[in-house]
Amino acid sequence: MSICKEEMPKKTEETKRHWERIYQENPLEGLPWEEGKPSAELVALIESGVVERGAVLDICCGSGSNAVYLAKKGFTCYGIDISPTAIGYAQAKTAREGVSCKLVTGDAIGLPYPDSMFVLVFDRGCFHSISSQDRKAYISGIHRVLKPSGKYQLLCFSSKNHRGYGPPYSFSSKDIRHYFSHWFKIHYIRELTREVNGIRHYFLSVLMEKPG
Repeated sequence: MSICKEEMPKKTEETKRHWERIYQENPLEGLPWEEGKPSAELVALIESGVVERGAVLDICCGSGSNAVYLAKKGFTCYGIDISPTAIGYAQAKTAREGVSCKLVTGDAIGLPYPDSMFVLVFDRGCFHSISSQDRKAYISGIHRVLKPSGKYQLLCFSSKNHRGYGPPYSFSSKDIRHYFSHWFKIHYIRELTREVNGIRHYFLSVLMEKPG
C-alpha cells in the first residue's frame, strides 16, 4: 500500500477513521513521516538555543519521536494527534524512554489548549494536510496557543514536487508568506531535499515567531 499523509476529511470523526485505518493497517516503518528519530531540523533548532525552556507542542505528533526528543531536552512537552492508535504508540515510546509527555487524541483544528501556552509549536507535515477552507482556523489556532515571541517551526512539501493541487498540498515561499505573514514574523524559509526509495522529494523548512 502506497502511503502519503493525505488531507484530513472535513468531519472530525471521518478524519479519525481515516488516520486510524492508516496507523492500524501499516507498520510504522512503512509510513514515510514516521522516521523513528527526531527531525534533523527540530534538533538543529533546539541546539541553536533560540527556543527558551517551557511548554512545547508537537502538533500531529504521530508515534512521538519528536515529542520524546523535546522531553529529553528538558521541555514540558505536549503532543496531539487525531489517531488514538498513533497516541498509543507515542505513550508506549515515552514509557520506554522514561520521559513524561502530555499526549492527547484531538483535532489540530480547534486546539484544546489555553491562550499563550507554548514557547514552541513543532509541525512536521500537519499544515500540508489541511484543506484550504480550514487553513485560517488552523493558523489562527497555532497563533493563539503560542506565547508572545514563541516560535513555530513548520516542515511542509515544496511546490517543486509538482504534486498539483493535493492532497497532500505543496507550497512555494510566496505561498508561505501569503498564509503566515499576517500572523507571524518569518525568520527564514529554507528548501530541503530528501530521497525516499530513490525518489527525490522537496520540502520547505520555515521558522516563524509570534510578535511579542
